[in-house]
Amino acid sequence: MTSSSLVASGIIAAGTIAVLRKHTMDNSQVKLVHAPQTARVDDDLSLLDLIAAECPSLVDPEKGRFVPSALLPTCDMQTCFNAVRERFKRPRIVEYERELISTEDGGTIGLDWSPPFAQMPADDRPIVVLSHGLSGGSQETYVQLTVQQLTAEPHCFRTVVVNYRGCAGVKLTTHVLYNGGLTSDYGCALDHIRQRFPESPLIGIGYSLGANLITKYVGEQGDACPLRAAISVCNPYDLSASSDAIDMPTFRNKHVYAPAMLMGLMQLYRRHKKVIESGPIEFDAVAISKIKRIREFDDLITSRAFGYEDSADYYGKCSCAQFMPNIRIPFLALSSLDDPVCPERIIPRDTFHSNPYLVLALTQYGGHLGYHESMSSSWYPRPITEFCAAMFNRLP
Repeated sequence: MTSSSLVASGIIAAGTIAVLRKHTMDNSQVKLVHAPQTARVDDDLSLLDLIAAECPSLVDPEKGRFVPSALLPTCDMQTCFNAVRERFKRPRIVEYERELISTEDGGTIGLDWSPPFAQMPADDRPIVVLSHGLSGGSQETYVQLTVQQLTAEPHCFRTVVVNYRGCAGVKLTTHVLYNGGLTSDYGCALDHIRQRFPESPLIGIGYSLGANLITKYVGEQGDACPLRAAISVCNPYDLSASSDAIDMPTFRNKHVYAPAMLMGLMQLYRRHKKVIESGPIEFDAVAISKIKRIREFDDLITSRAFGYEDSADYYGKCSCAQFMPNIRIPFLALSSLDDPVCPERIIPRDTFHSNPYLVLALTQYGGHLGYHESMSSSWYPRPITEFCAAMFNRLP
């Protein structure tokens, strides 16, 4: 190839990259989905009015957009970056102080408080309660980045991450782990937090499977919900449809997402196998050793452990979308249209259009729990923190 050909190829490549980048920029605006009239949050403002006034990362013409890093331009890169980075070294961004609490059936939940109480003594400041995703915990980068922003100036909120049974180093003290619909454990954690800090208002945040769990809880509680507001990030909404999306016979699903997510579940199971199998439920060890799909894990382990007929029964009873019409507190959901794990088609848009307490913030890009603006910063902690500040400051 001649030098002139190389120059021409370089110019064409640079032009193509520039065109694609411009297309990304032009489609980066956040889009809000909500009822024609949203709920009143105080005497003067509706929920949408308050978001417009206090959440520039969602509505401002310049700030209300997510532009993915030029080095992570695709949904797969956005989704996989945290896992790739953490494979080499999991970043320690915030410091926690752990408290262990017990459930009525003898289970153990780990509450990771940040900042530690030596740095932020007990008082009545607002508390943000975070719930991790599938087989995760407080150490996940997406959790730590949110905690970092929530606890920083000027807001200085107190945060606590709920680490469910067997997760994030929490000892399993019953023969069952947790699942995406076990709202009794979440309620137990909230009861403890409220008893310890009775004057502090609470907001709940959930990520992925944790988003499904807290959304289900908020819907179950209805008018009696103890949270002031709630935020859902990359919610699967329909566990069966999300499982089907992960099992679609594409190269990335077969070789990346399905194996990675199943590996996390199987590691969790193997870590606590002796305790799980010490209970009254019999498990098919041979069949479990041959598990290849998440649905098979939920058929053979989750469903049996929690008394569901099969994975279809578990998914049907624990998917949060069916509980959302009953939500009666301000509720913000963040979802990306290119999420490979929770695809656009499963977002319950009709419910967002009909329930005045719900607002859905849609981005064109972001992948699943990605939203990387650069190799060191993410977008979602900003709208989360803005929404929390608005709810704490303006709601009675």
